[in-house]
Amino acid sequence: METMKRPIIKLRTKVVYIFGVCLLIALFQLLLFWFPGFRNFYLYRFYPVFSHGGRILTGWCPFSIGDLLYVLASAWLLIGIGRFIRDLVHLRRRKLAWLNTLLRFVLILVCTYGIFILFWGMNYRYDRLDGEFNIQPQQFSTPDLTRLCDTLAVRTNGEHLLLAGNDTLPVTHFLSFSQIKAKVPGNYRRISRTQPALTYSFPSLKPSMFGYLMNYAGITGYFNPFTGEGQVNTTPMPVGLPFTACHEVAHQLGFAAEDDANFIGYLVAATSRDPHFRYAANFEMFLYGINALSLREPEVADSLFDTLITKGVRKDYEAVFAFYARFRTPIKPVLNDFYDQYLKANEQAKGIRSYNEVISLLISYVHRYGKLPG
Repeated sequence: METMKRPIIKLRTKVVYIFGVCLLIALFQLLLFWFPGFRNFYLYRFYPVFSHGGRILTGWCPFSIGDLLYVLASAWLLIGIGRFIRDLVHLRRRKLAWLNTLLRFVLILVCTYGIFILFWGMNYRYDRLDGEFNIQPQQFSTPDLTRLCDTLAVRTNGEHLLLAGNDTLPVTHFLSFSQIKAKVPGNYRRISRTQPALTYSFPSLKPSMFGYLMNYAGITGYFNPFTGEGQVNTTPMPVGLPFTACHEVAHQLGFAAEDDANFIGYLVAATSRDPHFRYAANFEMFLYGINALSLREPEVADSLFDTLITKGVRKDYEAVFAFYARFRTPIKPVLNDFYDQYLKANEQAKGIRSYNEVISLLISYVHRYGKLPG
């Protein structure tokens, strides 16, 4: 009888722990929601210091600690699934073992979610960009969008000519990831003189171990909320890598929403002294702009792409399109749907479409300041 009580007590203890962690998570979120002082402390005092400390801990390591943790977590999950199946098969001899395995998994899951919320997730719920730059997405007209595309095209063509030396040839020399990583802090340091919220020190940018796999989902980088590392996919065409690196740093600084990180990435890269950064910023934003225009006026978008962009820039775009064409599989829509639901679960109502909201932010910036950054 005594031996039967012990497993039951262990199960009850796990249930208590699960409810306790859930209660703490709910309490933390309520404090942030109901008490502006606590929210401001988290957003502007706690998180910046915590993020800074995390980068000190991980930035020294040449490989991605976060990716390694994900590998170990995946191995643990597979082992756990195997044990759960084993316990179900031997249900008669191990009556409560399956339940113990299930509750252990749930406990670790809620603890992981709690760490995610504390370390990073609450940034999704608040608009840092509006608070720091007084810029918000807004409705814009098709003429506004067309003018933006025209400006971005002129800038893209100009930076391409600096790099290629000929407007009919593609760019053949790009910065390596190590060169980009070395230049990013300086770009942030320069702009932080007028925008203190973009102060960035102790960089922790890493090439992702999963770069090849990320190409199947079209992912160029991601932020690891558990280690504070910015992960950059270094396997695609390198033309956009400087912009991607600046985008991931924006996440590290607490700009969680993808459109906000895109805006900060553009702001930093487009004002860089290095033409590779400026080219990457305008190259990426023109594509966002022309895609947004194609949803409204597809024929106009096609015409603008053909007439505004020089042959050399088009060759760079064609190289990027050809690269990703190699990774088209039926699983990509599934991966996109999964990421879409992740963003929606974290207060990004438009999900994966929120990346495109950067165009609205840029137009708002132009309306407020009269021109694009840079």
